Amino acid sequence: MASSARTHLNFLIGLIISAAAVFLSLRKIDFTALWASLQSVNHLWLIPALAGQVSCFVLKGIGWRYLLLPAKKGLRVTSAITVLIIGLMVNNLFPAKMGELARGYLMGEREKLPKTLCLSTVAVEHLLDILVLTTFLLILMPSVSLPPWLRTSGTLVGMAALGIIVVLFFVVRREEKFLGWVGHLLTRLPARFQEKIQSVLNHVFQGLRVVTGRYIFYTLAALLSMWLMAFLVAYLVFAACGLTLPFQAAVMVVVFAAFGKIIPSSPGAIGTFHYLVILVLMSFQVSKEAALGYAIVLHALSFLMETSLGVALVFAGNLSLGRVARRAEELQ
Repeated sequence: MASSARTHLNFLIGLIISAAAVFLSLRKIDFTALWASLQSVNHLWLIPALAGQVSCFVLKGIGWRYLLLPAKKGLRVTSAITVLIIGLMVNNLFPAKMGELARGYLMGEREKLPKTLCLSTVAVEHLLDILVLTTFLLILMPSVSLPPWLRTSGTLVGMAALGIIVVLFFVVRREEKFLGWVGHLLTRLPARFQEKIQSVLNHVFQGLRVVTGRYIFYTLAALLSMWLMAFLVAYLVFAACGLTLPFQAAVMVVVFAAFGKIIPSSPGAIGTFHYLVILVLMSFQVSKEAALGYAIVLHALSFLMETSLGVALVFAGNLSLGRVARRAEELQ
C-alpha cells in the first residue's frame, strides 16, 4: 500500500511539473509559425537519425552488460539490449521512472540474478552517464551562452554524480569494514530483518564492485560512444528542421535533455524535455517556435522508437506489460 501511494504521489507531482513546463513551452508562441516549422521538416534526414537512435540502444546495452559481467560471465549482449529497450518503453508509458525498476526486475528474471544487484548496476550506469555528459558540458561551456541558472544547475548535477562515484569507490574498497559497521547497527533489529537487509546489501555491493575493476572503463568507452552517437542524432535533426547550428548546440541539447530526466515529470518527460530544449536553443538565437518544433521532432523520434521497439519485444518475449510494471513497482 505504501509503495502504491508513493507511486501515485510521484505521478501527481510529475504531472504538475510537466503541466507547468508545457505552459511555459507554449507561452507567447505563434502557432502559425510553429505549424510552418513542423511542416518544413525534411524527413529524409530522419532516416539516418533513426539508424543512429538504434545504435544508441546497442551501445548502451553493451555498456550495461559490462557492468553485469562481474556477476555473471557470459551474459548475452542481446539480453542487455532487449531489457534496456523495454525499460525505456516502460518509462515512456508508466509514471515514477518505473522503467529503471523494470530493468532490474526483467534482467534478474532473464539471467537468474538478484534484482537488487541488477538495480545497483543501473544506478552506476546512470552515474557514469552523468559523468560523461558533465565532461562535455565543462569542455564546451566557455564557448556557449546559456542562462546562468541552467549553467549552474547542470554543473551541480555533474559534480554531485562525480562525488557519489568517488564515495562509492571508497566504500566498496572498504566493503568489509562498512558491512561490519552496518551489521553492528542492525543488531538492534529482529534476526529476520537483519538477514534480509544483509542479503540486500551484499547483492548491492556485488553490483557496485565494478567501480573498482576494469569493467568500468569498458562501460565508460561504450557510454562515451553512445553519447557521441546521440549528439550526432540531435545534429541530424537540426538538418531535418532546417536549423544551421554548430555541433556544440546539439551537445548542449542532449546534455540538458538528459539531465532533465532527473526532474519528476509525466511519463515520457513530456513538457520538461521540450522546455529545456527551448531554453538551450534560444541561447543560440533560435526563435521559440523553431526551437519548440525541433523539440517536438526530436522527442517524437526517441519516444516512438523506444515505445514501438519496446512493445514489439514485450510481445516477442510473451511478456505481460502490466505484470512487469507491477513487479517493478514492488521493488520500490
